[in-house]
Amino acid sequence: MSRPRTPPSRARSVRGFTLLEIVLATSLFALLMGSYYTIFIHVVELEEHARSQRALGSAGPVVLDLIEDDLLSLYTHPRALDAFPFRGDDDALSSEAADRLNFTVQRASIRQEKWHSQDQWVRCPVNEVGYRLGRHPSGAEDLRRLFRRESFYVDSAPTSGGDYYEIYDRVVALDLQYVGFRVEESERTDQETLGQHQYEIFESWASDERKAYPTAVVVTLTIEPPRLSDAPAQAGRAPVRRTFVRVIPLVQGKDITRPPTADPAGQAPPANPPSGG
Repeated sequence: MSRPRTPPSRARSVRGFTLLEIVLATSLFALLMGSYYTIFIHVVELEEHARSQRALGSAGPVVLDLIEDDLLSLYTHPRALDAFPFRGDDDALSSEAADRLNFTVQRASIRQEKWHSQDQWVRCPVNEVGYRLGRHPSGAEDLRRLFRRESFYVDSAPTSGGDYYEIYDRVVALDLQYVGFRVEESERTDQETLGQHQYEIFESWASDERKAYPTAVVVTLTIEPPRLSDAPAQAGRAPVRRTFVRVIPLVQGKDITRPPTADPAGQAPPANPPSGG
C-alpha cells in the first residue's frame, strides 16, 4: 500500500526590501527633489527678473511724463520774474545727484480746499510745484524717494511749503540741467541780438537772478525696479538699474497776471518737507 502524498506547501511570502535598498531609494528621491527645487527657484528668479524689467521700463517714462506735464504747464510772468520764480538747485545725496526744482504751474491741483467762505471744495488752477529726493526709509545709501511738492495757492514763498507726495521709492539719482543763454534777458531785445549767442548748459537756475527762464530742462533719472515679490534674489547679483534722459522745452506765457490766492483765513499751515537732502 502506497504512502499518501504530502499536500503542497503554501507559497513562500514576498520578500521585503532590505535596509540598503531603502537607503538607496531615499537618497535617489532626495537627489531628484533637490534638482526639482533648484530648477523651480531658478524659474522663479527668471520670472521675477523679467517682471522687474517690464516694471522698470514703464516706471521711468511714467515719472518723466509727470515732470514733463508740470514743466509744460509752467506759469511765467516775463515782466515780474520774482512773482513766479523758477528755481533749480544742484544738490547730491551720498555722492549721487539729488537736484531740486521748484516753479509754478497752471494746472488743477491734486488737493482740494474750500475757496474763500464758500462751502464748496475746489481745485486751484494755479499752484506751486516742486521735485526733490528724500532718504529711503530702509536706510539704504544707494536708494532715495522722489517727492512731488504741491501748494494749493501761490503765496509769498512760492519755492517752499505745501504738501509732499511720494512718486517713486527706488530712485538712484535725479540730475537736472538747464538750457539757456548766459546773457541777461535785458540784453536780448531783438532777433538779431538773440542770434549772436549760443545755448549753454547750466547745473542750476534762478530766474529772479538771471532775469530769464530757461529754454529747456534736461532730466536724467536713474532708478531701480520696484520690489514685486519676496522671491529670493540670486547671491552676488548686482541691482539692475536704468537711466532715462528727456529734454523738455519750456513754453513760456506772456503778460500773465497774478492769479487770486486762497482765503488767508482758511490757509492750512505748510507741511514740513521730507527729511534728507
